[in-house]
Amino acid sequence: MADIRVAVIGVGNVGATFVQGVQYYGNSSSNNSKNAVGLWHQKVAGFHPSNVKIVAAFDVNPAKVGRPLAEVATSSTKKYCEVSSKVSVDAGLALDNAYDGQKPATTSPPDFARALEDSRADIVLNLISSGMDKSSAEYARAALKAGASFVNATPAKLANSPLAAKFAQKKLVLAGDDLLSQFGGTAFHKGMIDFMVERGVHVSKSYQLDVGGSEETKRTMDERIKMLKRGMKTGAIGMEAPYEFESVAGTTEYTDFLGDSRNSYYWMSSEGFLGSKIIMDLTLRTSDGANAGNVLIDVVRASMAKIPVAKKVPAINAYGFKNPPKKAKVRKAYADFVEMFT
Repeated sequence: MADIRVAVIGVGNVGATFVQGVQYYGNSSSNNSKNAVGLWHQKVAGFHPSNVKIVAAFDVNPAKVGRPLAEVATSSTKKYCEVSSKVSVDAGLALDNAYDGQKPATTSPPDFARALEDSRADIVLNLISSGMDKSSAEYARAALKAGASFVNATPAKLANSPLAAKFAQKKLVLAGDDLLSQFGGTAFHKGMIDFMVERGVHVSKSYQLDVGGSEETKRTMDERIKMLKRGMKTGAIGMEAPYEFESVAGTTEYTDFLGDSRNSYYWMSSEGFLGSKIIMDLTLRTSDGANAGNVLIDVVRASMAKIPVAKKVPAINAYGFKNPPKKAKVRKAYADFVEMFT
């Protein structure tokens, strides 16, 4: 089985954890080692994690650019394992003027496009912060020019744009938008609504409030980004019931000392037999980076499946993202993904 060559854009907590995950599971999963515990799917589209190779990395943080990826990946978030890589972090694009006064380390779009082509990446992962829509779009255009598929983990509307048709014409995957983590706030909320509906409980109201300490959470405090993500999350959750109910979901606060951790607070009001009240009030504590890693490594491998683009892209999008062009309920999306790729 050929290797999957991956370029990572944004070596923050998610990007750094993904790089560590590729290293860790690449060393253990191909022989069913007990160290593969935590890996959601051992094989996807015939590929093991050991088939995934990081061939390029890009960022705009001057403290990261020019340094070995092995160092950046283990210093940007919790260190899970040592990373062995000859890749260095190169300068990316900063087209959105939203970097908190810090002067970013950047390159030009033409130079970035050339660097991406030189990497011969099969897939480009866009893991930059929310709100960088112009940069995200330029990264996608560069991937298209380089003949690479593109995974958009940000809320930027790329899979929901005319770019999707251009990728499809080249038989490339454009996956997105806005990553749905393995067991993050939105996935858990969707699952609970689905379960209550299945059990015959009528959901009337729910809310989800997220507090985190990552750079992504900090960026989400911008009112425009906050409302955009809230709309995506709320829409993704609401579709789990066959009727309308009041629901709000979104990030409400940035707390620096939480770091990569995220606390999600839920309240759900529903009615059972004879209108009896059923109330859930609970807390979920997770790691942003680790929660994203399993889905990303699945999406990367599924994108390389020898299945027509028109067939595999909807399944990948519904499985891995909050705002895909064609939405599906969480249970259906998972079942379709497993049937097609595992």
